[in-house]
Amino acid sequence: MTVPQMNSIKLKLIIIYVAVVMIVMIISGTYMLYSVRTEEISRVKGNLASHAEIVEREIINRYDPTDFWLADEWSILAAYDFQSMILSDLGIPIAPQEFNRLFSNQRLNDEAVLAAVGGGIGFTVGSRAVDVNHNMHRWLAYARPVTVGDTTFIVYIRASMDALNESLSRLIRHMIIMILIAVVLTAILWFFLANTITNPIVTMIARAKAMAEGELSQEIPVHGNDEIGQLAYNFNHMARELNQLDTMRKEFVANVSHELRTPLTSIRTYTETLLDGALEEPETAAHFLSIVDDEAKRMSLLVSDLLELSRLDSARSKLDQDVLDLVGLLRLTIRQSQILAEQKKQTIAFNNPEEACFILANSPRVNQVISNILSNAIKYSPEETTIHVSVETTDTDHRVFIKDEGVGIPEESISRIFERFYRVDKGRARSMGGTGLGLAIAKEIIEEHGGNIYATSNPGEGTTMVLRFNRYFESAVDSEN
Repeated sequence: MTVPQMNSIKLKLIIIYVAVVMIVMIISGTYMLYSVRTEEISRVKGNLASHAEIVEREIINRYDPTDFWLADEWSILAAYDFQSMILSDLGIPIAPQEFNRLFSNQRLNDEAVLAAVGGGIGFTVGSRAVDVNHNMHRWLAYARPVTVGDTTFIVYIRASMDALNESLSRLIRHMIIMILIAVVLTAILWFFLANTITNPIVTMIARAKAMAEGELSQEIPVHGNDEIGQLAYNFNHMARELNQLDTMRKEFVANVSHELRTPLTSIRTYTETLLDGALEEPETAAHFLSIVDDEAKRMSLLVSDLLELSRLDSARSKLDQDVLDLVGLLRLTIRQSQILAEQKKQTIAFNNPEEACFILANSPRVNQVISNILSNAIKYSPEETTIHVSVETTDTDHRVFIKDEGVGIPEESISRIFERFYRVDKGRARSMGGTGLGLAIAKEIIEEHGGNIYATSNPGEGTTMVLRFNRYFESAVDSEN
């Protein structure tokens, strides 16, 4: 059995529950002691009152005052645990004789007696006085006046509190033992029960340390749907996300290295060939330099796309957005792409809606996205085909459809075409000058505008790219401002 460390949550839980048990038992014990003491005092008070009635009935009402001390009943009353006296109306002992001698005709100053002298019934708890053997005790005392003819006497009955105090002391000792036993049992019980809370946390700490050291493939068993179970579930989700991000990071680094290595290798090869003597052949040298220039442009484009993605990922500043007509922007972008289409004898068909479709966007960014999609459609479609561009409007958004008549995209690749450096046909795409980042950049820009982009395709029938933009509502924008 492992002893928990001083700063562990397990020890804190044990201390908290032990403290709670102690507080509850102390409060309960105090209340119990108070109740027992109150009930016992009430019981004794009733007995004292009954005893006073016996003294009144058997002695005061049957004997002459001068013969009170001779009454045989005193010997009977002495068998009880009470001490009985008859006092004058001033509180001076009259009978029995031993109390008369004990107090030497002095008035008793017990508050119960003083109350009886005043004509009431008195009862005191804990008054100090000596017994017939001159031993000091604390007493429960009861006194009440009794009138016979024109004479008033006071019946004074008292009982020592020693027995009551001893009984309460025993109860206190028993309660202390019970509290100690309860504390020990609680500590032992919670030492094991706390494992159900602390073990998953300890496991998470160990897994988190392993993740910090680079071991991202971590998983914690999930038991139940309570807070600990939800914490374990979310930890596993975080671990999977981090593992996926790490995998994407490694793939990204590998892809960047590959994309840079290919043109660099080409440049180095042709450069070395030129240095080895190809410069002396003008036509060959010009061809090689043209290839080196193309590879350098490709590297420049790749670096530009990487910087673009980095800026989009960092999201350092919010895009400057204005209200613009999506239809007008499409017309402009189509005119810009018309030259590329004509080179392949392609036609760009636009449904050209009559009504404007207003959106809140950054015009250069949206133009960049549409240009990229149109460029891909032209690039991957055969000659003498048509690129179809259309706009549809719903209650909440405007949607742009750009459909080509190319070879299409396999179903297993549709969900991945927006990943960075992903190419459906790696060799063919690279030969056409693509970096594999265009659609990833387009996705980032569209999502930054609050929209989304997706593709549908049937192999052999072409691909349709769908761009969704939120409609512009003047009242909504005014309320935000």
